[in-house]
Amino acid sequence: MKKLKSILSIAVLAAFTFTSCQTEESELINEGESTNSASSKTADLLVRSSASDGSDDDILDGISCASVVYPVVAEINGQEYTLTNEAMLSLVVDIFGSIKGDDDFVEFKFPIQMQLSNYTVVTINNEDEFEALKDACDDADDSRDDIIKCLDINYPVTLLTFDASAQQTGSVVITGKREMYHFIDDLEDNQFFSIDYPITATSASSGTITITSDAQLAQELESCEAEDDAEDEAEDLADDLEDELEDLMADANFRIESTLTTMAFLADYTFEFANDGEIIVRNAATGIVQDVEGEYDFESETEVFVEIEFEGSTIFSVLEGTYEVVSQTATRIELQSTTNAALKLTLLKS
Repeated sequence: MKKLKSILSIAVLAAFTFTSCQTEESELINEGESTNSASSKTADLLVRSSASDGSDDDILDGISCASVVYPVVAEINGQEYTLTNEAMLSLVVDIFGSIKGDDDFVEFKFPIQMQLSNYTVVTINNEDEFEALKDACDDADDSRDDIIKCLDINYPVTLLTFDASAQQTGSVVITGKREMYHFIDDLEDNQFFSIDYPITATSASSGTITITSDAQLAQELESCEAEDDAEDEAEDLADDLEDELEDLMADANFRIESTLTTMAFLADYTFEFANDGEIIVRNAATGIVQDVEGEYDFESETEVFVEIEFEGSTIFSVLEGTYEVVSQTATRIELQSTTNAALKLTLLKS
């Protein structure tokens, strides 16, 4: 999952209304440890975990702090499309992946609307305004904390409230992320809240967990955020490596060496990994192209993998499979089979 940044101060948000007073709420809100102001650590974590995540459509807009409001018309690699919902992002992925090594681009038909991380919807009228928003998001990278998306609080959540100026207690039921964000963002200096524990939250790694205090909430959010940051860094490195490999493999012919003696015959051939995903096999001595159809593709998350396939039954079918990229230089790529620990391939630039 990629690094997420938020712009949390672009628009003024509507005030939230507090509700009824109760004696037990007054007792809870004055316990001290669980009482939070707008500047408390708990409030900061709640804002960051409830902000709108604009990264899911980055392949379309390239802006992690804002998301496109559908429908939107865009020219994608020279062809105009109308995208009506988020599910259609898979179409963009397919278009970008159809030709390896080409320059992918998206050009919107303005005006478009975009939702910011504070849930404000703004109208972008032209390319200059779009680039300005992108620049603002990039500038926020150095001055804002990440949005936290690795742990989802399960709503509804009840917050106990206290207004010091009016000496009034109350409670409010928060039904989703947007309400939580607005509640925290609208808190004034003399207004306080506490969470009515226990609450539950869900994470991909731990499933559903029960949280009983602010301290545990902070621990869970900070712990998953640290894991998220490490994964983001690994994904960025994998993306960089994949780009380098695509350029390297599409720019040369390779000889393939294998750790299996049954593949010794590969020394008689060279392999070209074309930028359209085709594998072209030539006789090393004569340069004659062999009558075989091979394909390759990259997959990367925190590691980079190369998938090799040949159509029909051929002597080169022994190469078929998925390989992890172990190392690479300008002239050498080491691959390890993901299914056969004894099978390693070395691609040597001819």
